[in-house]
Amino acid sequence: MSEQTVNTSEFRANKDLELGERVIVRRFNSAPQRVVATLGRNENLLALLYELRHGGNLTCSDLSQLTGLASPTVHRLLATLVQRRLVVEDSTSRTASGVGRPASSYHFNRSVVSVAGVDVGAETTRIAIAAADGTIIAYESLPTAQVVRDLPTQIGSIIDSLMSSVISEAGPLVGVGVGIPGSLNPSTGVVRRAFLHQELVGLPIQALLEDRLLCSVVVEKDDHLSVIAEVSDQGTVPDAKTLVVVNYGRGIGVGVVTDNVVINGAHGQAGRIVHWPSTVPGVTLGDVLPIDALLAAYRASGGDHSPVDGMGLCELARTGDPVASEVVGRAGTELAGVFLHLATIFDPEYMVLGGGFSGSFDLFDQPLQEALSVLAYPPQVLATAMGSGAVVVGALLAADQFIEKWLRTTVAG
Repeated sequence: MSEQTVNTSEFRANKDLELGERVIVRRFNSAPQRVVATLGRNENLLALLYELRHGGNLTCSDLSQLTGLASPTVHRLLATLVQRRLVVEDSTSRTASGVGRPASSYHFNRSVVSVAGVDVGAETTRIAIAAADGTIIAYESLPTAQVVRDLPTQIGSIIDSLMSSVISEAGPLVGVGVGIPGSLNPSTGVVRRAFLHQELVGLPIQALLEDRLLCSVVVEKDDHLSVIAEVSDQGTVPDAKTLVVVNYGRGIGVGVVTDNVVINGAHGQAGRIVHWPSTVPGVTLGDVLPIDALLAAYRASGGDHSPVDGMGLCELARTGDPVASEVVGRAGTELAGVFLHLATIFDPEYMVLGGGFSGSFDLFDQPLQEALSVLAYPPQVLATAMGSGAVVVGALLAADQFIEKWLRTTVAG
């Protein structure tokens, strides 16, 4: 992978998703099915679908080269996929070498089914609908406080509304991915602990949403979804084999990919570092690093202004406010220790700062680099390029398994 340059003038911490953005270009840690002679007909059909779903418009010749199947076989299989309305033929879109009879091209029918991704953030809940090729066709965000008291009902209603708004583009909903900022039972989807919203504790989100939406649902810790998004084609470090993402904002959490595998832990709680000790004896990271703790420290130290969020506090530090500079500087020192410990444990190629404070990466870059310089092979450190959309994109990627399952069932039928 080519080295990436950090441009501190183009941070995207507040970037949101855009309609028409294609996020599931290729699933995390997936690879195209290479066709061999021993594969059955269904596997060959799925191999063609893979290439079409992830590659856009392709001719029979393109597909033959990508899969290794003979052109006559590809023609026969494509006829089956067109008949089943999984693939659409366009006889006017391309020509063969620019001369002669136009060569038909084919594209995946993205409207056959759809999925939803949900990020129940500490402050903002984001919900996106994606067509079967990963294109976002509907999106809404609203304060989490508005949905948290009756989460499954509220999320279900919003998804229904979004689906109705794109009824001509969206096929039936086959799955939903949900990211939660807390601890949950990975096998049941029941929330064990919540960082802010205690209404979530004990809530069987997976079961309730499946009953409400009549489709499959997967619920994951939000940090684990963000790291999946960061190594996807639209992520900050596409295809990185080893990556650590530190999400720092209202709270702090970590997502890790090592050797192309997301580290979930025995109970799905890997990365819950809020209880790690800070540099102050008897004090945890959760006591000193989150936004609310920094704002309280600024007020307690006699700050002259009234910042209401991390962005405001960091802007004061940039403009020379001495109290803000001191508070943010202490946070940078704590964060540098977090990065060093994680880098020592996982030896990543890259480390990404996500969350609300990623927009102030310029204030943290130097202490992070200085801390990591003691390592023989320090990782490259980047601010997220995904902004606030990382978790909801990760949720869509998690839900993509349900599209693949539906395609496999459909082809087999």
